[in-house]
Amino acid sequence: MKTWTKYSLSIILFILVLGGIAGCEKKEDALPETAMKIMDYYPNSGKEGTLVTIQGEGFGTGIDAYKATVNGKDGTVISATANAIVIRIPVGGSTGKLVLSYKSKLMDVGTYTYQDLSVRQVFPANGPAGSQIRIGGTGFGSISTPAEVFINEKKALVVSISDTLIVAEVPNEAGSGSVLVKVDGMDAKGQNFTYQAIKSIKPLSGGKDTRVVITGEGFEELTANNIVEFNGKKALVLESTQDRLIVKAPEGVTSGPLSVNINNQKTTGPSFTVVDKPVIQTVTPLSGPKGAQMTISGSLFSKEMDENLVYINNVLIPLSSANETELKLTVPGGTGSGVIRVVVNDQVSNGPQFKDQNLGIIAMTPDNGLTGTSVTIKGTGFSTTASENKVYFNGVLAMVKTATENSLVLEAPLGLSTGNVKVVVGGQEALAPQLFKRAGVMTLAGGPSSNTFAGYMSAIATDQQGNIYVTDTNNKQVKKITSSGTVSILQVNGADAVFVKPYGIVIDKQNTIYVSDQGTDQVIKITSAGQRSVHTSGFAPGHMSIDDAGNLYVNINGFAAGVNKVNPTGNYTKINGPGWVTTRTVADALGNYYYPDQNAISGNGLMRRGVDGIIMNAWVGFSDAGYVDGIGSAARFQGISSVVLFESKTMFATDNFNYGLREIDMATRRVSTIFKANNRGYINGTLLESRFGAMADMAIDKDGNIYILDSDNKAIRKVFLK
Repeated sequence: MKTWTKYSLSIILFILVLGGIAGCEKKEDALPETAMKIMDYYPNSGKEGTLVTIQGEGFGTGIDAYKATVNGKDGTVISATANAIVIRIPVGGSTGKLVLSYKSKLMDVGTYTYQDLSVRQVFPANGPAGSQIRIGGTGFGSISTPAEVFINEKKALVVSISDTLIVAEVPNEAGSGSVLVKVDGMDAKGQNFTYQAIKSIKPLSGGKDTRVVITGEGFEELTANNIVEFNGKKALVLESTQDRLIVKAPEGVTSGPLSVNINNQKTTGPSFTVVDKPVIQTVTPLSGPKGAQMTISGSLFSKEMDENLVYINNVLIPLSSANETELKLTVPGGTGSGVIRVVVNDQVSNGPQFKDQNLGIIAMTPDNGLTGTSVTIKGTGFSTTASENKVYFNGVLAMVKTATENSLVLEAPLGLSTGNVKVVVGGQEALAPQLFKRAGVMTLAGGPSSNTFAGYMSAIATDQQGNIYVTDTNNKQVKKITSSGTVSILQVNGADAVFVKPYGIVIDKQNTIYVSDQGTDQVIKITSAGQRSVHTSGFAPGHMSIDDAGNLYVNINGFAAGVNKVNPTGNYTKINGPGWVTTRTVADALGNYYYPDQNAISGNGLMRRGVDGIIMNAWVGFSDAGYVDGIGSAARFQGISSVVLFESKTMFATDNFNYGLREIDMATRRVSTIFKANNRGYINGTLLESRFGAMADMAIDKDGNIYILDSDNKAIRKVFLK
């Protein structure tokens, strides 16, 4: 029994070993796990001995397991990989079916034609419209009709041809498919060509790390095989399919075309524009309950709603509308209090804190004014008992006159200064969405019914102490106005200074006054000690400006007469560039000169003459009149009557026929509106309700207060901006 058991075990072990060997041998010859599939073959014609490549997937790699025939005649299998079988067409064969067999599996490949015409290679096998491909083969030459090339059945332009080589241009919208050559009634098909195209990119703007989706065709499924560049700078490809790529904009990205390079074939798509991160200017309300309608105002948002994301305390909130300057949403409640964050095309900006509570301020009108200005605050969670609502203007308590649950009416308090407006009800506090500015317009001196000034005044200037000087032209005087509004006549050696026709006026840093007297063709100099002299003469002087070095820029009175530059010693030369300048101009700290020219720009914009003499015709504004805020020549004015510069960063311009005051950022050339009226008049008050008769000239003091010469109302108007 023991002997039998050992014998049995030996037999079993021997069988297992044989089974293992047989299993190994079987696995070696077995069909691969992927189902065998034929996708394409090329060339489909040629002479005997031509090598034909059969492309597909799931092929076994054992050559001995394959057999190939053409019209029943055996060919030779040269090589086998999982994706390609190469066979040699048999000698002495004839046109017919090309059949491939793998063990007992038969596969009909297609027809092979014995002929002189054959397409053996297409290089490159991918590319965009307009690129060139080289088609190698035989039998391309013809003495009757030239060879024709088709890519995916679309005719291509043949650039050059020989018996063995054709160069052709990929047609528009070719799509991917086989390359076909036709010569003298014969057809020959080569390998498939992959057509590359970029149809769109989204978004079209952003910055570093912006995720961009590229849609098109002919992309590689392996991410590493797609080289994407933003204006020449390589980006990281995150995902790839044949018709879509997702990439991340690289560090140092600049505006310019986006391109995809595959196998050294470059396809160029739309331009990607680099923009800064979004700018959040105001958020209203900064607190409130569920259901409150929030508006985020600013710039560099996207008009495509899905390109903007808004978070409150890290909770993503759906938007109800979006454009480049405004985002709107409904507060969902339950977010908790936290930072408002705006993300536009992966560019992130953090805004103010939002409080998740009942009390909130939606709007405050007006948002500027002087003491006594009536202010209405709209919101939620107010007490209907007026005294239970505490309202502070930059820390100064104001008295609430009337109150409802959603509205408070009060007056700006005594001691008002620019700052936050806060409402306190019970234990809750809410901030207004914007600062309340101590801003508005008041009359410093004169007025329609006053005889302080004559009916025509032409120019205005300020000294280092904040006194104001105006040329009271019809009274032949220069008037001095103190900061409190006291008016006197300019004195020289203890007596009233007399002029024939005083017109322009400027004051330097030493309080030296320069007056252009058109009646004598002189520029008069009056020192701070009251000594008078002729600074320069010999031309008809108009409005003037002065730079930091003490040079005067004096308009020459007369049609297209230009501008003279007068140095501190009184010598002058005519400036190249300015043609017909009739209003106050300005020079910056570097010596660049800005002026409205009636000849070149119709007085509806500012030209810039650089220190290098190069002139920029439409630095801001354009010759066409209008009213538009914008950057550079996109802005519109209607008659600039004066310009002044404040702290080398900001320029102000009086927009005479729009009855407005415009602000210009020197660095960006962005024009914005401080106030604008629809008609003329004479009203003091907030920036919104103020009215002017005419804006003849303008000056600015060291604190940023602006003084406008309202000649039609015979008044000096003071504009508070802070």
